[in-house]
Amino acid sequence: MTSILIVDDSSVTRKVIKKHLSTGPYANAHTLEAPDGEKALEVFKSETLDVVLSDWNMPKMNGLEFVRKLREYEATSAREKPVQIIMITTEGTIDKVTEAMESGVNEYIVKPFTAETLTKTLKKVVPLRV
Repeated sequence: MTSILIVDDSSVTRKVIKKHLSTGPYANAHTLEAPDGEKALEVFKSETLDVVLSDWNMPKMNGLEFVRKLREYEATSAREKPVQIIMITTEGTIDKVTEAMESGVNEYIVKPFTAETLTKTLKKVVPLRV
């Protein structure tokens, strides 16, 4: 089963993402949530995840800081393969997308987005598992 961590300070956005996931091929995915980068890093260190869906603009630790710390942690841990990271944000300029990719993000979705966009992007980074 695919394991997905949803990281966003907006509980409404987390619910929308879960709803989008529930209507498609990832309906059986194991989903976890975190309201910010600090909590997400704690979850990441204690769970085996396939993909992280992260917002950029969050309190405590923003999405980019979270991605960098996650990638640093992965580099020193015994994980078999790196987790796939999809940034979901309103930050859609080419400079922001480039900065995110250089920091370790695998794919990028600009808000607002559809369930179809989410599913297509997920399929790019993580194969469906049941």
